[in-house]
Amino acid sequence: MSRAAIELLVARGVIGTTLAAIGEKAGYSRGLVTHRFGSKAGLLAHVVEFVGAEWRRRLNSAVAARSGLAAIRGAIDALAAFIAEEPHDLRVMYLLWFQSIDPGAEYRANVAAVHAAQRRDLEAWVTQGQRAGKIRRGVDPQRVATMLAASIAGLVFHWLVTPELPIADLHRQLKRDVNRLLAAKRERRS
Repeated sequence: MSRAAIELLVARGVIGTTLAAIGEKAGYSRGLVTHRFGSKAGLLAHVVEFVGAEWRRRLNSAVAARSGLAAIRGAIDALAAFIAEEPHDLRVMYLLWFQSIDPGAEYRANVAAVHAAQRRDLEAWVTQGQRAGKIRRGVDPQRVATMLAASIAGLVFHWLVTPELPIADLHRQLKRDVNRLLAAKRERRS
């Protein structure tokens, strides 16, 4: 049902996707979809969690035991791979993230939790890099995490709206910029 929901959300958007259509596409009845998710808001919250879990799995695999700049670069590489391999999942994730700013979006807390986790990860990596002497001590880990998360989200959003943007090149440039802005002097030389 999750995959059917993603396909329909990409094709029809949030308003055009119904529980009945998801049930039909997945080969189940509308009643089963309603029973499982309760409502369309419940379904959308599930899709946010489903796609978020896949992203998390990829991120954890790419970052593994890395810390500091290596972890941040690994996360950027994981995102580039996610874009290349699962563009529908990414499109649905952003569609639902942006839809969540609607005051009536019942899954807003789900999206906020995903964003908070992203900032926590980034902040931890910056702090770890500072402790290891690989990231400049003078940067504020919380501020860097917020700015980097927003930059990455904005970059992906621009690509989703303008698919001809050279997203792979932009990810490579982002990694160079992160290194230039955050690396301790001895790291920039290497």
